[in-house]
Amino acid sequence: MAESKYELLMRLATEACDKAVERMNEARKRMDSAIQKLDQLNMFLNDYLVRRIEHGERGMGAAQWVDYQRFIERLRDAVTTQVKEVDFAKILHQEMVENWHQARKKVKALEKLLEQEKLRQQQKEAKREQKQTDEFAARIFRSGKS
Repeated sequence: MAESKYELLMRLATEACDKAVERMNEARKRMDSAIQKLDQLNMFLNDYLVRRIEHGERGMGAAQWVDYQRFIERLRDAVTTQVKEVDFAKILHQEMVENWHQARKKVKALEKLLEQEKLRQQQKEAKREQKQTDEFAARIFRSGKS
């Protein structure tokens, strides 16, 4: 039997919903990865700050102190950049979650519409069968009177 217009719409909406799930999962992975990288950068920065203090207490030349400071500034810049990436990834993930919710709503609405259409078809078929039964009974009744 050929696919009805509702079944076609349902299939397309389901495919769109599946793709939305894939995009949502990809966005989640990106967000998790960005958060993990930020955590690593913060840990590395904190370790480096502690080492600078430890080396400073033991005595450190001015050139070495400047090198530590430059590297710490680069790490802080990297942390700032990574914070922006985390923020972007969170926003992207939230958008993908919303897209999935919208796609899921559409599938649910089409499921209901398809269910109603099937019910209408069943009622139509039941009426047709009842009409045939009534006509058959009327023919038998008429043929019995003759």
